[in-house]
Amino acid sequence: MNKEQRDKRTAKIMEDFEHNALGLNDTFQFQCRTCGKCCMNREDILLTARDLHNIARELGKTVEYVLKRYCETYIGDTSRLPIVRLRPLGPERICPLMYEKRCIVHKAKPVVCALYPLGRGFKSPVTEAGIERPIKYEPIYFIQSETCGISKHTHTVRSWLEYFGIQVEDEFYSIWNELISELSEFIRNLEAAKAPDKLIELLWNAVFYSIYVNYDTEKELVPQFHRNSECVKELMLNIAAKAS
Repeated sequence: MNKEQRDKRTAKIMEDFEHNALGLNDTFQFQCRTCGKCCMNREDILLTARDLHNIARELGKTVEYVLKRYCETYIGDTSRLPIVRLRPLGPERICPLMYEKRCIVHKAKPVVCALYPLGRGFKSPVTEAGIERPIKYEPIYFIQSETCGISKHTHTVRSWLEYFGIQVEDEFYSIWNELISELSEFIRNLEAAKAPDKLIELLWNAVFYSIYVNYDTEKELVPQFHRNSECVKELMLNIAAKAS
């Protein structure tokens, strides 16, 4: 997916986000036809550390294996951070986790896939007086206008989340987006200050390893993510101190 295609896809998602928002108890109609259409011609399935951790655990593999076998990484045009996505295959751009129109990690599929036909985003984080950094990113759900299912069964957003094991109070969603926002701001400021390319590349590599790779799938994710986040933040402080 080139920049123009990514921009077009992002614009469509933002349009749905703005106009098709749903509350937890709002309803929508959808039934999957198991046609596999939503797993084709998709180059925008972005993965979080939790997605990689869950997929690796389901397959009995390491996170490194999943990254090399099924994913590709690029630097985000806006975020300026390493972004991991599933690497589509062939002329039909089929998800690499598909086999005979079935997802091989159905029980542990990425949250963006489990949510479908819902999408999830956030606006203004909840803050407290006197605290500059957001303390919680509240998710906002929306129905995607382009779906491949049929309008047969009625669901609430809450019941859909519960069915797929997605927590309404999702701690990881909040801490993941907080760290990503903080890292993005830091790197964009470094680039604006004309920091050396080697320094930026060093930080990219450290961020990629720390927030995506460095996990034991036999242990719970969130404590490991907190540990890795602290390592990245310490690196940021060291870089900032040397630059000042």
